[in-house]
Amino acid sequence: MRWPLGLHIAIALVLAVTGAVTVLGLLWLTLGSPRVRVSGPLKPSDTYDAIKIALTVVAGAGGVVALVVAYRRQHLSETTSTREYERALIERFGAASEQLGADQPAVRIAGAYAMARLADEWPQERQMCIAVLCGYLRMPHAPDPPTDDHALTTWERERGVRGTVLQIIGSHLRDDIAESCESWQGYDLNLAGAVIHSADFRGARFTGGDISFVKTIFVGHGRDQVVFDDVDFAKGSSVYFRLAEFRSGSVRFNRATFNGGWVTFDSARFAGAQVQFRNASFTAGEILFEDAEFCDGYIDFSGATFTGSTVNFGEHDHRPVYVTMPPARFSGGVVDFSQAADFAHPPRFGLGALPPGLRLPADTNISDLP
Repeated sequence: MRWPLGLHIAIALVLAVTGAVTVLGLLWLTLGSPRVRVSGPLKPSDTYDAIKIALTVVAGAGGVVALVVAYRRQHLSETTSTREYERALIERFGAASEQLGADQPAVRIAGAYAMARLADEWPQERQMCIAVLCGYLRMPHAPDPPTDDHALTTWERERGVRGTVLQIIGSHLRDDIAESCESWQGYDLNLAGAVIHSADFRGARFTGGDISFVKTIFVGHGRDQVVFDDVDFAKGSSVYFRLAEFRSGSVRFNRATFNGGWVTFDSARFAGAQVQFRNASFTAGEILFEDAEFCDGYIDFSGATFTGSTVNFGEHDHRPVYVTMPPARFSGGVVDFSQAADFAHPPRFGLGALPPGLRLPADTNISDLP
């Protein structure tokens, strides 16, 4: 609560008088009481001394008042500047949001960059700005290209805008972000239901927060790839691919590190896409594929290392193919097929085909399996 100016001055004067009385009291105790004149007229020097003292007191009081007024003026100026800066941020947020909703793709791209820049400069509302960018990606978008030429042009331009937004998000999740950017690690990313054709999360670090790809559709055309290479799923992060659909193209987790994070592919559908975990390192945490549906899907764990983590495929009765060559290495980790059934193509880890109902405990040497 801001105090009135008069109250500020009164408090300052009281403090000044109290300080002066305290100093005089200390001088009295230290030097002794002054000699009192018994009789005789006042000398001119005594009058002048009294006037000097009075003027000094008045000047001191005036100085205190001036300091209080200057302090209040500075405080009001800073408050006004802060309010104007916050108002400018709010206006920038509104302008960037309008650009994201524009008809022209170039304007939408400019709005994406403007929103990202605002998120970097506005830490108090950074999560809100990130949520707006994610919300744009969750807007309806056809997974497959239309046959009409005009509609195809519009579709391709929109795909380009979405690719730019994903590139902006991915660049803010790396450790080597540009000096002009702020890290978005640890913030929530809600991409549930988004259609992702191509994205580069290479080298990103998920250090906390909830990362949702629930019901996200991964569909690649031509050279489209969704890349999670060298990503670190650190302790404290939760990444959801639940009910996600991997239709086509490739999704790569090569050399990714699952180090205590919780990643789930529960009820995900692998229908034609190639999902690679080559040379990935599973050092802690859980990777869940429970009730996942494999329909011509291909998962490659070539050279993966399992040390103290659990990969659970739960129950399913489709035709997955799991390939690792050279053999995967298990040291304290578990790959659980104990509830799997009806493999038309038994999963392969290295040299041997694994029968259904198998649970690989710690220190299993895959190359020794029949």
